[in-house]
Amino acid sequence: AAEAHEPHRIAFYLQEVAALFHALWNKGKDEATLRFILAAEPALTRARLALVRAVAIVIASGLAVIGVEPVQEM
Repeated sequence: AAEAHEPHRIAFYLQEVAALFHALWNKGKDEATLRFILAAEPALTRARLALVRAVAIVIASGLAVIGVEPVQEM
């Protein structure tokens, strides 16, 4: 994006990451086994929460690259 002088590509990528995560998160509404927090599956819960953290880091890092400060809560 930087070499091609196309910073909008970063914003598009971040929007795609957010949309994919949102779709995955919402699958838990229809199927209980796809929820991120499962009391009976602590290892799976930890892995899914690690994914949440990773997505947050990617989005925050991408926003920082384009000069946008992310909000912590909405």
